[in-house]
Amino acid sequence: MRTRIFPFVLFFLLLAFYAFTLQPSLAWGDGIRLQREAISAESFILAEMVEVSFAPDPYPFARLGVAAWDHPLYVMVGHTLVRLLPTADPLWLVNFLSALFGAGAAGVLYLWLVRRTGSPMAATFAALALAVSHTFWWHATTPEVYTLFAILQLLTIFLYDLYQQRGRPAALYGAAFTLGLGAANHLLALLLLPAAVLWALLPEPIARSRAAGKALRQGGRRRLWARRRWLLAALFFLLGFSPYLIQFLRMMRTFPPARVLGPAVGATFLRGSLATTPGALAESIVAYVTFLVYQFNPAGVALGVYGWWAGRRSFPTLWKQAAALYAVYLAFGVVYAVSDQFAFFLPAHVFWAGAMGMGAARWLARVGNKGRRWAAAGLALLVVVMPPLYEVAPDLLRAAGVTEEAFGIPQIGSGVRDGLDYYLNPNRRGDRAAYAFGRETLQALPAEAVIIAEWYTDTDEFFVFRYFAAIEGVRPDVEVVGWPTVDPFAFDAAMAVAMVEEHVGRRPVYLASLSEEFYGASTLAERYCIVPEDNLYRIYVREEEATAAPKVGRPCVSPGSLP
Repeated sequence: MRTRIFPFVLFFLLLAFYAFTLQPSLAWGDGIRLQREAISAESFILAEMVEVSFAPDPYPFARLGVAAWDHPLYVMVGHTLVRLLPTADPLWLVNFLSALFGAGAAGVLYLWLVRRTGSPMAATFAALALAVSHTFWWHATTPEVYTLFAILQLLTIFLYDLYQQRGRPAALYGAAFTLGLGAANHLLALLLLPAAVLWALLPEPIARSRAAGKALRQGGRRRLWARRRWLLAALFFLLGFSPYLIQFLRMMRTFPPARVLGPAVGATFLRGSLATTPGALAESIVAYVTFLVYQFNPAGVALGVYGWWAGRRSFPTLWKQAAALYAVYLAFGVVYAVSDQFAFFLPAHVFWAGAMGMGAARWLARVGNKGRRWAAAGLALLVVVMPPLYEVAPDLLRAAGVTEEAFGIPQIGSGVRDGLDYYLNPNRRGDRAAYAFGRETLQALPAEAVIIAEWYTDTDEFFVFRYFAAIEGVRPDVEVVGWPTVDPFAFDAAMAVAMVEEHVGRRPVYLASLSEEFYGASTLAERYCIVPEDNLYRIYVREEEATAAPKVGRPCVSPGSLP
């Protein structure tokens, strides 16, 4: 009985932990976009395309797209929760979904590992090690899709493993359904298919379980691969995938196929972000190893290496499953070198935690009953040391001279965010900085101001200001120019320069950053007086320079001072 109850105890303990460390309000980065989309039930790009006449559609989610950056299932679940609890803070509700799914994912990892290793202690350790690892914990306390991705991925693996072990058709149908749901949330879930091929190609396990042997004796391989069974499984996959398919068909009513299919596979980011040269691949591998050590500390990484080595003989079926999944997701994460690459390492971290579970189970078996207490204490120490480490890491790095630039963390406006703390410490309790930045900045701006914040390079500023305009209706007189429908990898800074020239001297004009690539900042600094003002960069015509600089207490930005 206690064995059956424990997974629920683990789930509620982790849910309480995540709820305690949850970000309570508006997030930064991509999280703001997801909050806005879940609350409004609209994809941000489609919501910004005011010039497009959509095909008449009176049903919900008419402007919810299927691009690679859209996540139909996540938006549907989040919007439904917001509608069901209208008196609750919608920002907190959307954030809480990450905590809910994160706790569930850790619970499913425990179930998978305890079934295959037979060690509740090792499975508990692996689940907790994943739960407090940096990237998983961070995604469980901020509005992101990856904890929903993780729980659906692990449920698919758990159910398919149950089917292989016991031959139950219901488990196969459940695996197919959760795989479809996972793909409706994030197309990355479909990498389970090549992983399954690799899984099948790896050498057969040394021994099979009794239940699996019984299933094979009763029906043989022909029964396991019966056409009807797999046809039904395909139908269950389509049922799970139906939220995506329905939205895809709805988009096809408004846009030509090329404009739907390209974004659906993420053509824009695949074209501009793949690490294909030896140097780029080496940089990605170094980044992965660095993040891996930050997830589990050196001792945890060593335990994972031991698990990969020992698990092949001790837990052959689990090793085969975890190795195939780890290899495929790691390969994608290394090659896909986007600005938030650390998030795409998350699936590989899940299976590294599985390797740590195999290592812990093997270690516990070797030390025997006498050393079990000390071994358990050592495993517990590997878990409890991580939260305080993340708490002090930002200050330690600053003391060592490491800045946000070293991690590629962008400055917000003229410098109003502690980027090291936000991205390196998953404990987001009480963090309302993004909401305060947006509201205070907008309230301070003069009437009819224009903010230039290209959506890709100044993601945080663009989405914060657009959230307040679209959701809370704050300062409708302020225009935020972000070019959301323009390919960022083909963006021409001359567009931003032309926008400034059109409005400066007539309306107050602000830049979200001093980007040379997107705004031609050096050209603008030669022609105009640029000064930090109201958390952004105000552009004055030269005739106003005498009054602009004293107002903010700083001289105009000189072209030579720009990075």
